[in-house]
Amino acid sequence: MAGPVDMSELHFALDRVRSQLCHCGFKGECLGCKGIDMVRAQAEAVVAAASQPILLQVAQEASMKDMATRFEAMSERLMSDPDIRRSAEEMQQKLMSDPETRQLIEELMRRLGGTPPDS
Repeated sequence: MAGPVDMSELHFALDRVRSQLCHCGFKGECLGCKGIDMVRAQAEAVVAAASQPILLQVAQEASMKDMATRFEAMSERLMSDPDIRRSAEEMQQKLMSDPETRQLIEELMRRLGGTPPDS
């Protein structure tokens, strides 16, 4: 990659779309503002990740896979304990009973490529 990526055109386009969607006077409180901010952050994250040297990208991916494997092993060990399993199920039921929390968890699961938990 030759140098820093110029995202000014993208930011300008997002600002134009925001002006069409905003219902809160650009206070960042409405769905239009929040959505555009989310898209802007995602685009910046993609550019930052793609701008790294390929070896660093590979190392980060390997690190993430290792962390996921360790987390899965830890989860399996914890869930083999009946008391911890029962507590986790109760916590999941409480979380999923709140509509806003449920929506956030479902969105996160979609982004991670998983399936949302059932309630």
